[in-house]
Amino acid sequence: MIEFFIWFIVIGVSTELVMYATVTYVNKKFQWLIIDRDERPKIIPNALKKFIDHGYDPELGWVRKPNTSHLENGKYGQTKWSIDSSSARDNPGFGELESKISCYGDSFAFCRQVNDNETWEHFLSKMLDTNVKNFGVGNYGLDQALLRLKREYEKNRTQFVIMAVVPDTISRILSVWKHYYEYGNTFGFKPRFELNNGELIIFENPINDKDKFLNYEKFLEDIKIHDYFYINKFIKEKIHFPYSFSIFRNPLRNFLIIFWVLVFEILKKSKKDNSSIQWKPMEIIMKINLRWRIKLYSYKFATQLLKKIIEEYVRYARTENSIPILVFIPQKDDVLFVRNNYHFYENTIKEIKEMTGIYIIDILDYFLSETDIDHLYSDDNNYGGHLSIEGNMKVATILCQKLIEQYRGTLSIKG
Repeated sequence: MIEFFIWFIVIGVSTELVMYATVTYVNKKFQWLIIDRDERPKIIPNALKKFIDHGYDPELGWVRKPNTSHLENGKYGQTKWSIDSSSARDNPGFGELESKISCYGDSFAFCRQVNDNETWEHFLSKMLDTNVKNFGVGNYGLDQALLRLKREYEKNRTQFVIMAVVPDTISRILSVWKHYYEYGNTFGFKPRFELNNGELIIFENPINDKDKFLNYEKFLEDIKIHDYFYINKFIKEKIHFPYSFSIFRNPLRNFLIIFWVLVFEILKKSKKDNSSIQWKPMEIIMKINLRWRIKLYSYKFATQLLKKIIEEYVRYARTENSIPILVFIPQKDDVLFVRNNYHFYENTIKEIKEMTGIYIIDILDYFLSETDIDHLYSDDNNYGGHLSIEGNMKVATILCQKLIEQYRGTLSIKG
């Protein structure tokens, strides 16, 4: 009996050591497999300086700063975006024209992975002969986009204000520290709205001074209270001691990530050609994120918050004598899911229309009719990346047609 107990202890300790070593190794290679040290990730000074210089904003969390530019890869090679002196994205050939339309929202409004003359705002500018100003910012939730609208609008008044977001905005409005939902996004602190007796109140960006980054741990208790995903996602997916047991809380997710990371590390060290093999771990994460947003659209607390933020956007725009228009632009996996299952945010759209009377254009309705949607997105994988040049042209064409139909006589088409 004693001998059996000793062997049991030896096997248990050995297994725990192997699991600890494996999990720690994979964590270094792939940030989405989180462990205890990810509760308080280290701030890298050089990376922080770069973020502060190029993106930090004390109110909104981050923003595209005036007179800056950046290179990134797109579907057809390297692309470049530039920000003008008004903090909007450059709109070649239209920057000096009158602006009837301004756009706010996330990276699908900003139009990442294409050049300045390949955004849907640029194409729409050509169609309507006006400077469609682009104030989109990558990874914004509707909450940040609304706050940016209120900050920018006085200097950039337009007849129409388009709010363009991906359906995943429902998760973004529940975050305070993006790291709790997008593991590794350690500089992504932001404000968020909450509901108190049915009214919006704001929890301001906790890191509203650049010096606070180096002491961010002092603010974590408050952040954990106000960030929905700390308890409901981060803690549940974190692997901790005893590793042999906690890894089984999400066995399919954890073992698939570990398997594919190890496979890729082995292939990288071998002489075999692995260029045709897809990066499976990120595909696993994107499927999990898709399930999260589908689930959130079925949660009343989440949809109520979303509707209240949109209601405030509508109220503000109309108070400023501007016409608000809400545009949903789906990610590729949204289109694929709806095509094979059901429209998971359709009821929320109907409720928003009834509640506010706002004009809503859901691009998903038009993408569903495409036999091949790959050409509409910039990456050749299951989640598609951002819109391609063709995708942006299609969005601009849809918006032009719908705006002319809805507001005939107010807008004019070039020529």
